[in-house]
Amino acid sequence: MSKESLDNIDAKLSEMLTSSTRIFDISMNALLGDTNLDSVRDDLYDTDKSINELHREVRREMIIHSAVNSRNLDIPLLLSYMTMSKDIERIGDYCKNLFEIAETGNTFAKGDDLDSYIELRNDIGKLIVYLQSCLALDDESKVQDLITLGSSISSDIDLKITGLLENKEKVQYPVATTLFFRYLKRIVSHIVNAATALIMPTDQIDYLDE
Repeated sequence: MSKESLDNIDAKLSEMLTSSTRIFDISMNALLGDTNLDSVRDDLYDTDKSINELHREVRREMIIHSAVNSRNLDIPLLLSYMTMSKDIERIGDYCKNLFEIAETGNTFAKGDDLDSYIELRNDIGKLIVYLQSCLALDDESKVQDLITLGSSISSDIDLKITGLLENKEKVQYPVATTLFFRYLKRIVSHIVNAATALIMPTDQIDYLDE
């Protein structure tokens, strides 16, 4: 791909991640704080729409490039960008799911687990920012660090989900809390999957060693 095409796609992916940070913060603050949902609802859905439009722009950029360079396509690179774009787009979808938990009247703003939830929110928020920096820097070791950290967070969330399903965790809203952790795990998984597209061979994207 031409440098101009690469730069355009990288810029759009970075903008998608900036918006992902915003929509993640809105949804988590709705669950963990005293946010007036009516005051942020339009912002959340408008941010999601902007992510979706950027996703479509990335696809259009790749289609145009493919048409212009049909005899000299870098198929693995195109597939990597497509994977990254789709995974980033999915972050916004799960953030909407988190917001919908808050709209049902469930809140985690009070209780003994609030501090751990805030810590988890901060850790995942940092993952999104870390992915954005990895996109800007050609540093495989940093991407590997992100994948390792994300996988560790995902494993910790798995333990929480298992504890809830086995009634080992006593919480005020067991169904909402289980969904909360499942959505967070999916967000982390999409961040990690997007990171694999930066360094993994095409056939190994989305697949990591256990």
